[in-house]
Amino acid sequence: MIPAAIDSARARRLRQLLACMVVLLIFEGIARKAAPSFLSIPIFLLKDALTAWMAFYVVQMRKNPIISSLWAAYILVAVLMIPLIILTACYDPVLAVFGAKQYLLYPMVGFVTLMAFENVKWPIILDFYRKIAFLLIPIVVLALVQTRLPHNSWLNMSVHGESLEGFSSEGELRVSSTFPFVAQFCAFLNMEIFVIFIAMKDWTKQSLLWKVLTASLLPAILVGSFVTGSRAAVAGNLAILLLALLLGLFKFRASSIIHILLVLIFLYLSLLVVNHFFPSVTFVYSNREQGHLIGISEEIRGRVYQSFGIGHQTSYRSFLVGHGLGVMSNGVENISNYAAKWRTTLWTETDFGTTFFEGGLYLVLIWYGFRIFVILKTFKHFLFDTNSEFSVPMAFCQSFVIIMGLFGTLALQPPIAIWWWLGVGTSLLFSWKCIAPAESEESMEKPGPPPRRKIRGRSLYADVIHSRK
Repeated sequence: MIPAAIDSARARRLRQLLACMVVLLIFEGIARKAAPSFLSIPIFLLKDALTAWMAFYVVQMRKNPIISSLWAAYILVAVLMIPLIILTACYDPVLAVFGAKQYLLYPMVGFVTLMAFENVKWPIILDFYRKIAFLLIPIVVLALVQTRLPHNSWLNMSVHGESLEGFSSEGELRVSSTFPFVAQFCAFLNMEIFVIFIAMKDWTKQSLLWKVLTASLLPAILVGSFVTGSRAAVAGNLAILLLALLLGLFKFRASSIIHILLVLIFLYLSLLVVNHFFPSVTFVYSNREQGHLIGISEEIRGRVYQSFGIGHQTSYRSFLVGHGLGVMSNGVENISNYAAKWRTTLWTETDFGTTFFEGGLYLVLIWYGFRIFVILKTFKHFLFDTNSEFSVPMAFCQSFVIIMGLFGTLALQPPIAIWWWLGVGTSLLFSWKCIAPAESEESMEKPGPPPRRKIRGRSLYADVIHSRK
């Protein structure tokens, strides 16, 4: 079997595994609630096994030229983190493995998203994102059902069967739908913004049923965001929408800006309708925001400012290299006594504070430097490679990458990190598909002529760019 055919088979397997990952992330919470207690931790760790499985294929496959610099940066970060991994192993060898995967395993999802779809036709790509988009409808319906159930219903309990009344507001629970925690539900809703606009591509060509379902996605994400009662979810969605409008200006396309403005107006009118006819949907959020439907309270602003606090440090050494990777991650107390001791007295809560606590100044420079590099790379490709046909959905995608890349709790919650890297991979994928030669869609499905010889001093990606001029 020739290498192209081997990579084609691997790409198909990656598409299957990526679909399994999405389903797992969405339904992990309800699965852990319904399953026997002894299966809770295996289900919790299953996303790591899936990611490692995908990584096994990624390292063997050829790398698209659009990610060559990103792959090199990832390898560099992995090498630079070796001292922190060794230091963590001195505290707890198991924690060293768990902490390392928090930072180094999930970026594979970004590479997988590109490599799984780079050489397939648009319908297959759009079908994948449409299925993710339409999952929003049953998820939001379940969240609405939860608001009508008693607090002691198994759907309204934690994954460990504990009461969540401590997270209620004015007696109303902040529901998490099929997810383990409200924060993971909110991250999914943030990600769904750009997925919805990908799903809307050529939606007028679909059947009447699909048109109705597609049209319902925007009100559904609005209802889902407010029914969580999470101010961060609403503020995050609003920030993504406004930044997408600004990115539309960068593309210098009036039609894109008009489309995004129409979306904002439609969402605002939908919010007024929902609040008038179904006030229970917005009750918890409005109560927490002192009666405002859309508010950025002083508390929320304080959270943004405080998110870059350095956290607790006990010595000069911990200031430089922290207390160990993965100490503050969700679920770590179940596998590490060392981490459990810290978690009983301290929780850093924010991503920046977590990074500083776990790896000190050294990790902050590495981790945030890498994230900023990823944001700049994806923005460059969005600006110069994305064509007018996909400028609107990619404006929302790039906005998600920027907002979550700067403020998302990627070091704390693996699902949020996976959603972010899915957004990164999507941004790179669509940028590549907008500039790739048409014949590349067939290159891995059936053998073709040998690739063009690389011109000395110029990358294959540069060849693609120059061929368009």
